[in-house]
Amino acid sequence: MRAAGIISLCLAVLLCFSSCGIIVINNIDGKKTETSAPADTETAEETGDVKEIDIDKKTSDEMKAEAKSALDGLDTIKHLGLRILIAAVDDTFYGGDGSATLLSSDRVERVKNTEEKLDASLHVVTYTDEELVQKLTDAVSKGEYFADVLAVPQRLVGALASEGLIKSLRTVAGMDLKADYFCKDATEAFSAGHSLYALSGEGCFEPEKLYSVYFNRELAKSLGYDMYSLVSSGEWTLEKYAECAAAAKAAGKLSAALPAKNNYKRMLFTGSGMDFTSNGTDKTPAANTFSDAYKETVGLLAALDDAAMTGAQDKFLSGDALFYIDTVSSAANMASSELVWGMLPFPKYSREAEYMTYTSPDAVVFCIPVGAADEKSSGDLIEALCAASKSYIKYDYIYYSMLNVLRDNGSVNSLNIIINNPNYDFVTAARSGYPTLYANTAGAFDELVSGSLSFDEYKEKETEVAEYLAKWFPITNK
Repeated sequence: MRAAGIISLCLAVLLCFSSCGIIVINNIDGKKTETSAPADTETAEETGDVKEIDIDKKTSDEMKAEAKSALDGLDTIKHLGLRILIAAVDDTFYGGDGSATLLSSDRVERVKNTEEKLDASLHVVTYTDEELVQKLTDAVSKGEYFADVLAVPQRLVGALASEGLIKSLRTVAGMDLKADYFCKDATEAFSAGHSLYALSGEGCFEPEKLYSVYFNRELAKSLGYDMYSLVSSGEWTLEKYAECAAAAKAAGKLSAALPAKNNYKRMLFTGSGMDFTSNGTDKTPAANTFSDAYKETVGLLAALDDAAMTGAQDKFLSGDALFYIDTVSSAANMASSELVWGMLPFPKYSREAEYMTYTSPDAVVFCIPVGAADEKSSGDLIEALCAASKSYIKYDYIYYSMLNVLRDNGSVNSLNIIINNPNYDFVTAARSGYPTLYANTAGAFDELVSGSLSFDEYKEKETEVAEYLAKWFPITNK
């Protein structure tokens, strides 16, 4: 399991708290909810005085010291106060949204530490998708400078790569691409042929763009399901999700609800840990969509009822739906609701698989543009932002959520899993530059699920898709 250190620390402190008798979670507007030990997932309303629990500042400070050590250990260029420019579409990852939360203050502190390390002044300039691509295209065509680093939504990576606007990060001298502050799954997903198009890591942690599965605890219990036990035993799978959904329908309830901007069944697919292609260093991507396992998964998802989308959160909070799928950060909007809800990771595709997290196409990743003043300096900035954030920002986010948002220990444990296991998919990122690849994988998924395309018909494209991938992402140096 990735980020096992953070998970172990959090669980250890939770156990320490529970040994004191009670864990106070989500003390908002005078409403207090309690649980006993982590194994007891029942929630009860506390009507008397409740012992407050302080955040474990010592552990947080120790982790900050480790991040500082990682940052200090980097061999970076000193810029003597010069400006380093980041071009972005959304700068929330950088300085927060202005809210008075621990995450916002940690983001601001991280930037300050990075500036001190590089002896530079960091500036972020935001554009729309179209503006960023067009201005970068113009700069590259004229041989001019545009920015040192791009912080772009992963959905733009394909357009930037196909037009030759970004450099392979594998060519940047001195970058430790295997460092633990980089996301291993993202590094693998954005590798194609001999290139590495983008990176993600601690420096662009965004709970605003990671998704979870919320559930109605009372309804789940009435249907005979202990959801947290399913997660801890490894039995929280797509098959079990479908079973729970069917039970909710039989009870006269909606199985699921989610905001209308999302593709429900495709979210379940990639959130389960499955990808449309397999990627890796010095490897031509290979389609995963012609296997028997894929056929079985598509069939399972095809049989699911569609989710409710109009007024989705209201439907969930009124008790009409068993599941609600939305971002991790959306939990704050439900913190004071009367519904007894819990948070779960996405169900995984098989009992043996690892829990993963659906990651929004809007999630920020780092790229280095062609024409950057110095690619070593660009690499230094990416690595410094990630090293300066190492572990403690996620740790602090868990504690803030535990004390102000979440309702029970099971949700806290689920949050650990969710924020440390984002799943990046190459096809999702490549869509803007390689629409044919998308149409023959993710697009075909929608047709298979809807029944407008049979799997036997789709299988006929297997050779065509392999040839396409070999043409556009070849291995030329063997």
